[in-house]
Amino acid sequence: MKKTALLIVGIVFLAQVVSAQQPDMPPIQQGRHIVKALKLTPDQEKKFDDLNLEHQKAMVDVRAKIAKNQIELKGMLKDGNVDEKKLLQLTNENSKLQAGMKEMGVKKWIEINKMLDKDQKEIWAKHLLRMGAGMKMMKERFKDGARKMMMEHRMQNRRGDK
Repeated sequence: MKKTALLIVGIVFLAQVVSAQQPDMPPIQQGRHIVKALKLTPDQEKKFDDLNLEHQKAMVDVRAKIAKNQIELKGMLKDGNVDEKKLLQLTNENSKLQAGMKEMGVKKWIEINKMLDKDQKEIWAKHLLRMGAGMKMMKERFKDGARKMMMEHRMQNRRGDK
């Protein structure tokens, strides 16, 4: 039972680490390929860069809080003293923070969409669809990895490995 609880906590922790790791690129590089495809005017390009910079600043505090929670979860795992109430609280808090990050991303997308003309909006919408498909593929790969890890753990338990 203890091993199962630790495995579940480990998977939750791993899921949060993977979902929170979204490396930032400098504002000057972020989205350059889509900027070229959109053929933005200099004014639109400045607004695009400003929105990206503003978004990155907002993400710093959220990511820091998620990281602190993950460190606390890691400490619980290391000590082998899993406080169920604290585990649920930290997991729920990180879920809310991650949902907030997604919402901020959607709001940024909407703000960018507002400044585009009709042709640019079509390109921008296709860009979002491609990004969504890519995220779905990453999510499936993560699920497959977690499933494999659980199966290996079960096999070790059956053999008596520790």
